[in-house]
Amino acid sequence: MLSLSVLAAVALSWALTPAVRALALHFGAVDQPTGGRKVHKKSTALWGGLATGLVVLLSIVFVSLVLDDVGVPAWQLTGFALGIVILMIGGLLDDRWNLPPWAQFLFPLAAGVIVVLTGSGIERITNPGGGAPIELGWIGVPLSILWLLTVTFAMKLLDGLDGLVAGLTVVGAVLIALLAGSEAYFQPMIAMLALLVAGAYLGFLPHNREGNIFLGEAGSTIAGFSLGVLAILSGAKVATAATALAIPLVDVAIVVIRRLMAGRSPFRGDTEHLHFQLLALGLRPRTVARLIWGVGAAAGLLALTLQTRGKIFLFIFLAALVCTASYLAWARGRGRGRGEGSFFDV
Repeated sequence: MLSLSVLAAVALSWALTPAVRALALHFGAVDQPTGGRKVHKKSTALWGGLATGLVVLLSIVFVSLVLDDVGVPAWQLTGFALGIVILMIGGLLDDRWNLPPWAQFLFPLAAGVIVVLTGSGIERITNPGGGAPIELGWIGVPLSILWLLTVTFAMKLLDGLDGLVAGLTVVGAVLIALLAGSEAYFQPMIAMLALLVAGAYLGFLPHNREGNIFLGEAGSTIAGFSLGVLAILSGAKVATAATALAIPLVDVAIVVIRRLMAGRSPFRGDTEHLHFQLLALGLRPRTVARLIWGVGAAAGLLALTLQTRGKIFLFIFLAALVCTASYLAWARGRGRGRGEGSFFDV
């Protein structure tokens, strides 16, 4: 049943995407090539997140019906679904009318708050020194919201190349499924839901190319949000998810710090994200996407074999690697001229 369910998610996403593309073109939700951060050369439909979001929503309903006596309480699944709906609405509106930055931030914040209020939160973390887990108490509430916002915006800001976010979402979701399906944690509901999320983005991936359709605001934010929620349903998965998503997480931190040090607003966009810098060095877009997919997959698989302390060291190593690569690419590309815009439009 699991294999058929995942195949159904892939097929449904693949079949829905052309219809969503036609809808986006009809309502004018189109990304125009304007240079700078918009490296595509053809007008491309947005609203891809409508297809992936609908499949994720249907997956939540399906899992709750099939595995209603195992795993995640109904309220937590309801909060997850409501968060997806909020992000879908906000994303579709932004893709069509380019909402102001405060509104673009409000939708992910509302989604994160609803998830936490319905019982999905980081309540404890593994003690790196051994012994009993560390209970977080009230601090777990803001920490959970911060985690969801961080991973949501990290994936949103990574969405600058065809297939980059969709592919990395598949990688992250499969890794969470592997961990949830292991004997140590055995959470069949989370494992199945994670694989269905992977299926939603895998089915979209063949359409995610220049001139066809992009994920858009909804698709990229739902990607990060879904991985974030799946991770915090069990605290043990947060470290693994963070390791698999080390590149976007560290890249966002580097870019914001660099803007602040240069006296620029952190909310002003540019082409200083690592994937843009790698393009400036002459790498092909598909090569950059596959490189980031590969690093994420390798790091995540390695994290599956490590205890908490090992995952921390692995994340530090990956952060140092990203910092080094980003600095070298930035140093070589400095002075070539970089476009600027809104941070929330990256």
